[in-house]
Amino acid sequence: MTEPLVGWRIWSLGDGRLRSWAVDYYWKPGENVAICLTCRSRACASAPGQHCQCGFWAVWSPLDCVVRACTANEPPWHVMGLVAGWGTVALHGREGFRAERAQLLCLFTDRPWAASTRARTPGRLAGWWRRALGRPDALEPELAREARHVADLDAVAARYVVPLVSLRGAIALGLLSELGLPPTHIEEASRLATGVTADA
Repeated sequence: MTEPLVGWRIWSLGDGRLRSWAVDYYWKPGENVAICLTCRSRACASAPGQHCQCGFWAVWSPLDCVVRACTANEPPWHVMGLVAGWGTVALHGREGFRAERAQLLCLFTDRPWAASTRARTPGRLAGWWRRALGRPDALEPELAREARHVADLDAVAARYVVPLVSLRGAIALGLLSELGLPPTHIEEASRLATGVTADA
């Protein structure tokens, strides 16, 4: 591929760096070059290899990205962002792609998977009840965690020299369209930003 493809992905956030989920790989600022890290006896000569999962993965759809995040536990914190992929690229239909080379484009402050998970837990209801009865101290630990998360994200975005924006901000500023995302995926991102799923 001569023109980079743009896709969504999620990383674990630790030690001020972005770590891949499936393999023990910390992304570097700037260009990343994939190598095959298979556990099989013979690694691919170059990534992405055929009949393998090597290469830098990204998905086309922000909703698909969030679905993948819902299968993981927090902490460690997770962060969603956009990447450019180029070089040798394996296309995976409607799912996404694996690329030989990739670079981080931006990170998002939003964690829509965490909000939906917390909303379904009994602890969330109990916290709301305590606040409704005039005991706002129940909110303080959650606010402290969120403040720590934002500070961590600021540091990571500075390390990788990329913008850190909310989904709403990225849409309002035209960042998503400038990066070449199709209108359907920008609409999905808008629904995620407002907490409305595709089924609503």
